[in-house]
Amino acid sequence: MKGFRTSERRAAGGERMLLLALLLAARSSQLAGAVVDRIAALVDQQVITVSEVSQMSDIRFFPRPAGQNDDDYRHSILESLIAQALRYRDVERFGAEDIPKDSIESRLLEIQKRFASPAEFTATMQRAELTLDEVRTLVKRQLQVEAYIQERFAPMIVISNDEIATYYRGAWSQQRRQRGLSIPPLTEVNEEIRTLLKSTRQQEEIDKWTAQLRARANVDVYAWR
Repeated sequence: MKGFRTSERRAAGGERMLLLALLLAARSSQLAGAVVDRIAALVDQQVITVSEVSQMSDIRFFPRPAGQNDDDYRHSILESLIAQALRYRDVERFGAEDIPKDSIESRLLEIQKRFASPAEFTATMQRAELTLDEVRTLVKRQLQVEAYIQERFAPMIVISNDEIATYYRGAWSQQRRQRGLSIPPLTEVNEEIRTLLKSTRQQEEIDKWTAQLRARANVDVYAWR
């Protein structure tokens, strides 16, 4: 397996991996019939390879919007991997949280359900040269980032009753009318709207934080730009 195991070696020295990847690329014309991995992006000295993106695409690690073509899907995967690489640095600074096995298995099941059957998922993993334990490791890291985000941003976000009422009278009710749905009293949907607004506000904070991390890093993208 090329891409994921490359990721596992990053901690041993990003610069060494970069030099190795560049050396392999330079020698590709001399390797008759050999397949040489290509660099999809560099995050400072951290390498994200084309095969990593392909593996994530093959096993549908990230949800794929309906109708999205292959190139756009791989571009979104690459952007997600770049964002995760940047965010995980903060996770490491403050200590990565231990993730319960049940949470890992639950997320793994979500991924598996994106396939017609468990057998199809297993066969796809094998073609992508990934083992189940390696996918669990990927899931664990993703959940560690999500746990850090929740701990960092959730306590900062408070939605007032006025904000809920304004959204209820405006966008929320308008969307319901456009879909031909009834509009229940505010008291019945107060907490639903609070959760929606809090989720939206939190995502805005995450996007702002990620943009700041990216601005401070040297990110070069070579594929699916």
